[in-house]
Amino acid sequence: MSAAPGLVTVFFGNSDSVFSNRHFAALIESPAAIAAVVDVPPAGRTTTNTAAPPAGGSFVIAARDRGIPVFEPASPNDPATVEALTALGPELFIAVGYTRLLKERLLALPQIVAANFHASLLPAYRGKHPLFWALRQGKRWAGLTVHVMAAGFDTGDILYQVRERVRRHDSVASLYDRIMDRSVPLVPRLVADAAAGVLPRRPQGELGASYYSSVTPEDFRLDFRQPAALLERWVYASPAQCYVDQGGTRVYVLDAEPASGVEASAPGVLTAIGRTTCTVTAGQKALRLRRVRTTSGGEQTAGAWCRAAGLRPGQSLVD
Repeated sequence: MSAAPGLVTVFFGNSDSVFSNRHFAALIESPAAIAAVVDVPPAGRTTTNTAAPPAGGSFVIAARDRGIPVFEPASPNDPATVEALTALGPELFIAVGYTRLLKERLLALPQIVAANFHASLLPAYRGKHPLFWALRQGKRWAGLTVHVMAAGFDTGDILYQVRERVRRHDSVASLYDRIMDRSVPLVPRLVADAAAGVLPRRPQGELGASYYSSVTPEDFRLDFRQPAALLERWVYASPAQCYVDQGGTRVYVLDAEPASGVEASAPGVLTAIGRTTCTVTAGQKALRLRRVRTTSGGEQTAGAWCRAAGLRPGQSLVD
């Protein structure tokens, strides 16, 4: 007797995202019958996870190699896309890193469930770039929630969650990597539970709910009113992206650590310039900068940059 066919499944993701691609690789190995994949258009493939996609290419390449139809609509809710997906008779939608909101007509298509993998402990950090915002705000715990997709962003019933402790020098990429090690196995579990009719749904609730949207260049400007320990996390969370503007030059901070015993009347004031470092006051304690990068001078020690820029203790780094 031949095995029963798998659930007819449509996958939604971002082909530039390691988050989407790793979970799709698990879906291929599951008993699901993948009927189609839906990718976000190129302009929408932004991510704060700088890790490279897995070797072997994206889920779009993997799908085409297997003869699976690929869709790339500006909106998944346009009538042509809805009609095409309706014709597939989907039983399961799985979305991982997909940045477009699925509306009610589309969400009504899967016979069993439309599920989304969202990298936060919902209801906290609904919306875009959840791990970026969790690191920026100094959270000690992060994680991932598999939830039922509803009309709002990341608001549906919770199916599964994994929790991961945040480490001092975590980047978005390193934290994502550990979370994915634990969340990728949830793909075959979701498929199996859906097929067996035993999905463990529970309401999400609103206690502790928060919502965040797109990241802008201004979000990477170091705000020295913040505690030095939090600024250190900013620097490590987004490697080579946090900056100060000084004398018309943008200076990217590559390495920093809190420094104690330094006080000043205002944050952002240089209090010491050493051979390789400089120290700047912050909201709590101070921040010792160790390595920086400028467009003109390349990567150098913070002390060398200060001397080349003619900076002196007592000057402000807040333009």
